[in-house]
Amino acid sequence: MKLLGKGSNILAIIAIVIGLGVGTFVIYDNFIAIPPTTAVTPPENQWYDFSASSSYVAGSGIWTTLSAITIDFNVSSGQTVHFLFIGQVNFDDSSTPASYVEIAFSLDGNSLNYPRIYVRRYNLDSTEGYRMSVSLQHYNSTMTPGDHTIEVLYRGDSTADSVLETSLFVQTFN
Repeated sequence: MKLLGKGSNILAIIAIVIGLGVGTFVIYDNFIAIPPTTAVTPPENQWYDFSASSSYVAGSGIWTTLSAITIDFNVSSGQTVHFLFIGQVNFDDSSTPASYVEIAFSLDGNSLNYPRIYVRRYNLDSTEGYRMSVSLQHYNSTMTPGDHTIEVLYRGDSTADSVLETSLFVQTFN
């Protein structure tokens, strides 16, 4: 009595070969092959600060320091630095319909011209305020070795507007 036809025998052989191949790969991958271990070099230095408080705009385009998040850090020779600021700008419902807020970094007391965030309300038809998330980052591979201070500056034209829920992260690495 014939159990399988000629075509079924071929399919059975193909299935066995595939099954053995997959089984061999699983055994090799999980038990024989040991993945190469590369040493992960963590960042040498990391600094972080945050504040949940609101900082109101001084008005008239006057730059003000977000004093709640200032970080002192150190750069070794040959290191690169990454700054990251995240926060929210609250345009109050009583501020002017086209009010703005601008945010920049200050390094060692000197305002950086780039990068900057410039956000405008552009809300001419509604008296409701609104909140906008903002982020600003900077990468510097030519910073001089030594101690430094990074601060966040902000300015705008309506004293009802504010910057809030802010965080600042600094990382140095080779």
